[in-house]
Amino acid sequence: MILDLSVLPAFLVSALVIILSPGADTFLMLRSTLRGGKKDGFLTMLGIYAGITTLSLLLISGVGLVVAKAPGALFWLKILGALYLLFLAVQSLRAGVNLVKRNSAGESITVDQDQSVTRTKAGPFVLGFLTNVTNPKVLIFFLAFFPQFLGDSSHAAVQLAMLCLIFVVVSAVWLVTLVFAASAMRKVMTTTGFTIAMEFVVATVFAVLAITLLFSGLSVH
Repeated sequence: MILDLSVLPAFLVSALVIILSPGADTFLMLRSTLRGGKKDGFLTMLGIYAGITTLSLLLISGVGLVVAKAPGALFWLKILGALYLLFLAVQSLRAGVNLVKRNSAGESITVDQDQSVTRTKAGPFVLGFLTNVTNPKVLIFFLAFFPQFLGDSSHAAVQLAMLCLIFVVVSAVWLVTLVFAASAMRKVMTTTGFTIAMEFVVATVFAVLAITLLFSGLSVH
């Protein structure tokens, strides 16, 4: 058979567990939505899925497996990914510190004013895209997760394409829901205290992910 649909129930359950688990993508998208509203949230989401699509194509074509097995490739990918996550952590940390200083000085802080301070030169689409393509754990996950659900398909590429498409659609529904929810709560969630806390939480999450990725890269080199 070309497609083995019998694996879909198990695949959907596994995919939902992975998708609903908060990670770098979730925090990045929430931060973008709180900073710039639905527009920035959706741009970040599109960037995330541009990255996922790129990795899906690498998986389906077999190029991803070649890259993963190349000597030193995963090491340098992990270093690059860790440095990028550290960059995001520093950006959020700087934004948080800046907001604390402004608040201590008695300056009125509004969402519109924050946008001029917290925006980076790279747009939300680019940030979303780079968060995925520079993270080797995403590539490793794709290589380890999807082949488990090939089933009895006689065409692995077609089966993988179907699984990747389902994964993207299901995760898109979840992230769209998050964007609308964050946007609806934006007035409440962009109070001075919450905005400052969000920046420091995001900085901490990205820093922990970066350090974990960095140590995992150094341990196998």
